[in-house]
Amino acid sequence: MYQTQVGATSATPNGNPTHRTSQSISDGSVRVTTNHYTPSTPPESHNRLSYSTSGPSPPKANGLGPLAGSSWARGKPTTRTRRRLEFFTIRKSLVFTKLRALVLLFLLILGYLSYRQHVGRSFSQSSRLTGGASSGHARDPRRRVRYSEHPFPPSVDPKPVHFLEKNINYANHPLSIHRPPPNQFTLAPDARFDQPVVALIMATNNPRPVLRETATSLFGQSLQNFLWVIVDDHTTKPESLALLSEVAKDPRVVIVRNQGPQGLAQGRNVALKYLLNLDFTPPYFISLDDDDLFEFTALEKTVWLLESNQEWDLGGFPYIKFGAQNETVNTGLHSGWLNFVQGNFVPNAAVYRSSAVRKSGCLYDEENFKTGGEDWDFWMCLAEHGHWGGSIPEPLYWYRMNPMTFRSTRWGSTFIDGFDALKKKVHGKRSSFRSSTDFPTKRPRQSRTLEPITWQAPFDTNLAHHEKSIMFVIPWLYVGGADIGALHMIQLYAEMGYRVTVLCTLYKFPQGVELRPWVLQYTHDVHIMPSFLRAHDFPRYIKYLVDSRGIDNIIMSNSQLMYEMLPAFAEQLPHVKVIDYLHNEAYDGWKSGGYPQYSVIMQRYVARTVTCSEYLKQWLIDRGHDAGRIGVVKLGIEISDFSPVTEVQRAEAKERLLDLEPETLVVSIVGRLDPQKRSTLVPLIVKELLKLGITQDFQFLMLGDGPLKSAVRQSIDTNELDDFVRMLGTVEKPQDFLAATDIFLLPSMSEGISIAVAEAMAMGLPILTARAGALPEQIGDGSSKMGGILVNHTLTEWSDAKLYAKELATLLGQPRLRQRLGANARRLVETTFDWRSTLRGLDKELALSENLGGHGLTHGTPHPAAYLAVQTVLLEAWPESDMLSAYGVYEPTQ
Repeated sequence: MYQTQVGATSATPNGNPTHRTSQSISDGSVRVTTNHYTPSTPPESHNRLSYSTSGPSPPKANGLGPLAGSSWARGKPTTRTRRRLEFFTIRKSLVFTKLRALVLLFLLILGYLSYRQHVGRSFSQSSRLTGGASSGHARDPRRRVRYSEHPFPPSVDPKPVHFLEKNINYANHPLSIHRPPPNQFTLAPDARFDQPVVALIMATNNPRPVLRETATSLFGQSLQNFLWVIVDDHTTKPESLALLSEVAKDPRVVIVRNQGPQGLAQGRNVALKYLLNLDFTPPYFISLDDDDLFEFTALEKTVWLLESNQEWDLGGFPYIKFGAQNETVNTGLHSGWLNFVQGNFVPNAAVYRSSAVRKSGCLYDEENFKTGGEDWDFWMCLAEHGHWGGSIPEPLYWYRMNPMTFRSTRWGSTFIDGFDALKKKVHGKRSSFRSSTDFPTKRPRQSRTLEPITWQAPFDTNLAHHEKSIMFVIPWLYVGGADIGALHMIQLYAEMGYRVTVLCTLYKFPQGVELRPWVLQYTHDVHIMPSFLRAHDFPRYIKYLVDSRGIDNIIMSNSQLMYEMLPAFAEQLPHVKVIDYLHNEAYDGWKSGGYPQYSVIMQRYVARTVTCSEYLKQWLIDRGHDAGRIGVVKLGIEISDFSPVTEVQRAEAKERLLDLEPETLVVSIVGRLDPQKRSTLVPLIVKELLKLGITQDFQFLMLGDGPLKSAVRQSIDTNELDDFVRMLGTVEKPQDFLAATDIFLLPSMSEGISIAVAEAMAMGLPILTARAGALPEQIGDGSSKMGGILVNHTLTEWSDAKLYAKELATLLGQPRLRQRLGANARRLVETTFDWRSTLRGLDKELALSENLGGHGLTHGTPHPAAYLAVQTVLLEAWPESDMLSAYGVYEPTQ
């Protein structure tokens, strides 16, 4: 039926390809010939439209060690040399025996002392003692590459990577020049090829140059351990054949020539039969078109999705159509039954288990779907046999939409006016699905407390370690002051040549991912664990990321899970230094002070603590933190984005944005509408201000959104303050409204270093805020150059409303005071709040960080902290930590 020639590689015991072989597949009609591909040098750095086709270099020949050139290096010693050695050994045997005994005793003593000093490290790296397992490459220098050899500087013109359809830039695909370069992930120099994790199946006929783009998105994956089977489906054009040869230089690429009938279904079946008859069949398959693109963490995340959900056999994702037509597709495997009754929503590049194909016997239908729809029928075949799965709520795949003239040459009119006929054909063939109850729709199992935890990674990634790698662990990616600070840190380290990994421990859509588009400007490596992992896999996934990337330093901030897991983490990865960055103590007494209190308790497991203010440093010292292991690095802002305006410019902004007269004084409040910011206090302040008989016209602007929005709106309505207070919601550029502002107000319960206050100061505005937290430090309390007025609040609304109203009346009535305080505020910001200057101190603190003696000591059984940390986060934050809750974002409508 088919005559198939296969370009492949056999492997030595270390997995490297070596020689030509031949074999026969069990189907006698398929003949396989395996050709030799010679690996040469480590992969070259990628650019936007090119990729490396070279594999790892083979082991160096003998004779390069310290004995190079000697007879021992060349072969056996000569007879004369052997006699001299025998004579010497007889004459000196007694002396040597005594000397060896003394040396052995000395080494035993030295080894024992070293053992005592490093017992924790050696024990935790032994899987037989800890129950965990290392990847075998965690600090292997053979895996490490230099930045000078593989530079991946950030884009000179970065643009946010939006996933919400209303914001998407469809030209900002994974290979866009506005994204991080595609060589952030490269193949390890010591990579093995004998046990690939996933097989990519691609059938192609006369591929176009865009195949290079597809190849770039594959060779740049964070999961490098793959096999790419390309079925040459009767390619005849010389330039296309040359292109296939070019791609096949990578040792992971196998070229299979389909000598049977031409067709996409036929080509994919050739690949499936080839893969299922290998000595080692990859556990996961993907069928991919020859012009599409993956996000660079797509394979890794989707395989982990299935590893964490063992009941699932298929893993998918929303995807983006780009090219001749732009669209975002949010349906998919999670849509369940709708995939049968309405149409195929499963991305053609979904990941599926090879065991599901083997058990079901499903292949692509070569007779009934010659002009398209073969993937829909294939998914329905798997579903009929009970094989289904779910989706990651993150677009990880870009499907290229070609012009209709090109599509019609491949599929005729199927996708123009033939969909109804195609649908009827699928429904007629898969008639067992009479109702939604017949369809094997699957959801994640709810995470349970104290589920078994393993530290063993399910596979090796073959990913090269970078000499400069760092991880940031944060709860989520809200748009807030602390989160903007984290974004600046990520940007700074990316610009310093680090491969930056970002890990989020909580998930809330859409608020908890609002900042992700801006983070993706600087790194592809962003992971939101609850969106694709069940909770019991959080600990091993963190360890897996550290091991696979070769990470030595972690900066964490505001992560309860990470704090509570530190003892177990130190045991598993004792060489890793964890630095915690603290913003402010909990304003409402949560956890007796919140994350700073965690830092005090867990300080023995932290290499160094960094605070954003001197105030918080003293807070820690007062509660028992070691003062010598605390540094201060203040957050900052982009000073160049904010500048004071003239009175003429302020008047123009009032008229243009707010339709106000120049004489109307504007008081602005910027921040989330939540209890910490005391948003409900603002209408009461206005009410008290009116009681004071203020003669000036004034207007309050509230910029921001949050859980107290309805309460604030109700208070404004109840007190009839609509003429005096406007709620503007979240705005992209607050400086536009600050240009129309005369006074900045922030009546918070407490703050660390407030980004909103810093931005207002940069605009030259006088600040009115509370004497709480680090706010006095921020506006220069105690000096003659203060940038505002501090209120000694009592935290009772009726009392504090009067206190703030009194100070506001003073500022409203004294323009020279406003001008003086605003000028002071601007000078303070210029000297202390430029983030590029302030955050440079973080790298100095990283250099000072050091794990304490005995860090990572173990006693033969795994530390229970990981179990307790996962249990706590499930009990206290189930909606944000359990994948089942996150999955509800894409709940289909039946």
